[in-house]
Amino acid sequence: MINLDLGTLIDKPVKDVFAFVANPNNMSKWNSAIVSLEQITPGAVGVGSKFKSVGEMMGRRIEGEMQVIAYEPDTKCGFQVNAGPMQMNMNLTFKTVGTGTKISLNAQGNPAGFFKLAEGILAGRVKSMMEENLVRLKSVLEKG
Repeated sequence: MINLDLGTLIDKPVKDVFAFVANPNNMSKWNSAIVSLEQITPGAVGVGSKFKSVGEMMGRRIEGEMQVIAYEPDTKCGFQVNAGPMQMNMNLTFKTVGTGTKISLNAQGNPAGFFKLAEGILAGRVKSMMEENLVRLKSVLEKG
């Protein structure tokens, strides 16, 4: 089991940060594991919305499904990805700090198959990737 807790401070109001992060259509702009997402359930994005996902992990292309598992405006959003031999839950919380936003990210994964054999290596790579994703998110939002 992989369990990571990370965070960053973004110099933008919480409503702007939440709106960007909670919109799965923006995920490939800041999350390097996501190549593309396509919504497969009708309607507005909220808890239960599902997406076909195409991602990449450790040089392998992985297709699967992503579902929104939490959606509390300006407070919390969460996603569950089931792709190949990997299930990953990612929950993000948002808090106003001064004029900016503190994002706390918790990611939990259950690797299987090839990824289970390389779980120790995978945990380090996932942590590095998530840290880089938060740096990218901060950059995208603060420059935008």
